[in-house]
Formats: sequence, structure tokens, C-alpha cells
Amino acid sequence: MTTSTDVPAAVPAVREDVGNLAVWLEYLAARNGWLKRTAYIQGAQHHTYGDIYNRVRRAAEGLRRLDIRYGDRVLLALPDSIDFVTTFLAVLRIGAVAVPVNTFFHADELRSGEQIAEVVLVVADPALQDVFHGRTVTAAELTEHSSAADLDNVPEVVSADAPAFAVFTSGTTGAPRLCFHVHGDALHFDRAIGSVLSLREGEVCYSVSRMYFAYGLGNSVLLPLQRGAAVVLTPERADAATALSVLQRHRVGVFYAQPSFYARILAHPDADRLSWLRLALVAGEMLPRPIEDRLRWLLGRRLVNICGTSEIGHAVLADGPEESHPYSLGRILPPYRMRVIDAADEPVPDGVVGWLQICGPTIGPGVRQGSAPPHRLRPDEWFTTGDAARVDDGLVQLLGRVDDIEIVAGANVHPVEVEDLITAVAGVREAAVCAVRRGTGVTSLRAYVVAEPGVHSKGELAEAIRSSAEASLTWYKVPEDVEFVDALPRNGTGKILRRTLREWNTEVPDDAR
Repeated sequence: MTTSTDVPAAVPAVREDVGNLAVWLEYLAARNGWLKRTAYIQGAQHHTYGDIYNRVRRAAEGLRRLDIRYGDRVLLALPDSIDFVTTFLAVLRIGAVAVPVNTFFHADELRSGEQIAEVVLVVADPALQDVFHGRTVTAAELTEHSSAADLDNVPEVVSADAPAFAVFTSGTTGAPRLCFHVHGDALHFDRAIGSVLSLREGEVCYSVSRMYFAYGLGNSVLLPLQRGAAVVLTPERADAATALSVLQRHRVGVFYAQPSFYARILAHPDADRLSWLRLALVAGEMLPRPIEDRLRWLLGRRLVNICGTSEIGHAVLADGPEESHPYSLGRILPPYRMRVIDAADEPVPDGVVGWLQICGPTIGPGVRQGSAPPHRLRPDEWFTTGDAARVDDGLVQLLGRVDDIEIVAGANVHPVEVEDLITAVAGVREAAVCAVRRGTGVTSLRAYVVAEPGVHSKGELAEAIRSSAEASLTWYKVPEDVEFVDALPRNGTGKILRRTLREWNTEVPDDAR
């Protein structure tokens, strides 16, 4: 079934340098002849670019009727759906600021997001409508009184540097912050990671990473709408079987997911469907080497390892597809620049581990409250990402978060090094390590391991893990004990919550094993 393909009655004339992003995207679709092309696929419905922008106009009219004004913050508590896309763009069209929130949050967390963002309106999924304290409407209520006459509404004139949307940080290192991005940032994202993707008109994309995160928002809205691509939307949380079915049914060319999701796909009997992709992008956390090896066997250079942050807005480092360097995040993407520094803020030579810094035109370090002035760095001002990194001949290797580093025997231990070795042991699906203070006051590493289904003897597996570690690592990097768990603590993006991991057992008897 295909929905309306009506072309918007009047496409505003805009300059080639983007002002209002929602208007700019509509202009691109009209200029390039995409209005009758499929923009989104949700279930059995194919929604054209023309249909999307008609819906945006209706939603914008609904926001105006509710007296939403320039600069107002509007919370979007919507799953990945047509409603999310059209409401997001409608908020931008009237000059307000869209703030997506994770719809899988507990009700208390959703209300906390509402409070932090200090919004004047919540547009919510019907199932969440009664959760919030402030004024709340559904996307359907927003558009129910709009008529064809509303389609000529005049968009708010904004500059490219006006706030357009704000995303919450993932909260892995503390309380969530709001990172503001402006209308012009999407063009920089397209210049950077968009040049790597080279999305084609009509090419189908699918992102497991949701649109309430910066990565997913770029994957499913900001990047494809600038290139005439199509996006599959699945409002429900995807599992490996769902994702593989989507890839096959819709002949997806570009797929986005995080390493832990790829691990689940690789455990599925139909994992070889990944080999049909033009590109498979991985981001969100460190890619364990055993998983990378298996993905590269299936995909070769079509596996693209990328890195970005909520503060930056999307990826600034990418490895592939033109050149591929295993276990690397590749090179910095223009217009961004990078360096690695020491504790004195001085750049370090190649091969030396330090702190990664990025500078560029889209960086908003984040604020604690939505009413605070959006904090934006100058394009030449360095932003410290919090990652430990090493650069060799321009190629970047991340060693984990600086605050993830464990101190054992007075030495720094990067957990990723140990975790990569453990996950290479047959029978291990996932692993994470952290320091544990023993009853004697001595600190050593503990490994938390998720075993593959069908492992018969976890005692033998634990011994294999310790033997492998002893054969390859310095003594203080070898886990003293192994604890098997059903799942590792992760946030919505798939990142391991190391604070939670450390809280599981902060002190144990010296003879614990």
C-alpha cells in the first residue's frame, strides 16, 4: 500500500546555504525530483517525499494552533515512525527546538527528561500520553484539525546557526546532558560521514539505532533526506531475526547497528544475509576484535567502523570502505580535525596513548537544563571526547573511555584489551572486566562473562579464559576470577554501563573465585 504522493502546493525559495533545515530538505526534494519517490517504509506503507512534507506542514500548523513559538522546547516521546519524522521536522519548520527522548525509558526517567528539557509541549505515543506532567498531545491530535488550506503556512525564517534540536547524552558517565545542534549542522554531517556513505537515490537504509539518539537521528532522518534515499522504520525494538528479515524483505543497502547487536546477528543461522549489504556501519561502542574478524570475513571492506558522539552530532572518524584498516577507526573526516594530548594538554607523538580531542563546526558539549543557553564550541576550539586513543600514520585506535580505565597493581589497564582476548575464547558471547578490591585490600580484575548457549561446563570455560589470559597478558591484566551472568548492563545505545558493573561487587572475600 502506498500513501498519498501529493506534491506540496508551494515550495519556498531558499538559498543554497541552508537556513531553516526543514524547509531546506523540502527544497532539495523538489529541486531533485524526489517528491514522488519513497522516503520511508513502515509496515506495508510506502510514504513519498511529497507525502512526508505535506504531513510536516499539517503538523506545523497544529503546533502553531497550540501557540508553540520560536525557540520553545518540544519533547518527542515517539518511537521510530512516520509520526516521529514529521513531528521532528514540523518543530524545526516553526523555529522551535525538538528534543527526542527514549520511549523505552521507565516512566520516572521519561518525566525526568521532560523536567531536564523544560519543554512547553510533549508530543507522545498514545501509550505514553498519561506519563508526563505537562501539556501533552499525540501526533494524531496535532494534525486532526489541519486542512488542505493549511499547506501554504509560512515557515519560520531562521539562520543556519539557530538551535534546531537537542539530544540527550547516554548517561554512561553521569547525569544526562542536552547537546544542542543547529539547523546548519546537517550539512556538515553530510559532508563528513555522508561522503563516506555516498547514499544513492532510492537506496534503502535501515538503522537499528533509534532516532532519539544522535547516531540514529542522522542515520534515519538527517542523512538520507539530503540524498534521496529511503528508510525502513520499525517502531518496535528490533531483535536479530527482525533485522535480518528487514534486510531481506526490503533489499536494504546500508545497515547501521552497534557491536552488541552485530554479535546477536552473528549468532543467528541467517547471519550470512549481511553479505548482501552494500555497507554495514558499526558504532556506539568499541568493536571487539573477534566480532570484527567475523564481520570482515562476511563483508570485507563493506564493513565501516565509525565513531562520533552526541556532542558532535554524528561520525567524525571512519574506517572504510575505500581503505580498510582492521582494528582501527580510520581517519578523521573533514571538516573536523583531531589530536591526541597528554595530561598537560600537549599533543603526543604517533604511537603514544593519550586523550582524543576533536574540533569542528557542530560541537555542543551539553547543558544540564533545556532553558540554559545552548553551549556551542567555536570551530577551532578543541573538545575532549573522554576516549583514550593512539594515532599511527593518521589512523586512530581507541582504547576505551578514559574513565573506564582500571588501576591494578598501580598500573593502568584498558578493559578493551582484556575483553577482546576473552571474547576470542570459544564459548564466550560477551565479556566485560572491572577491578575488584579483595578482602585483603588487594585490587585485581574480575571478568563478567555471557556464555554462548549450549556451553556445558562453565568451570571449564572459566579455566580456558584464565589460561588464555595468562598466555597473552601481563600478570596484573589476568582476571583473578570469572563470574557468569545472563547479560551485561548496557544503556539504550548498547554501551556497557561500567558504573553499574563496578557496583555489582565492589569488595569480595580474598578467597572468592
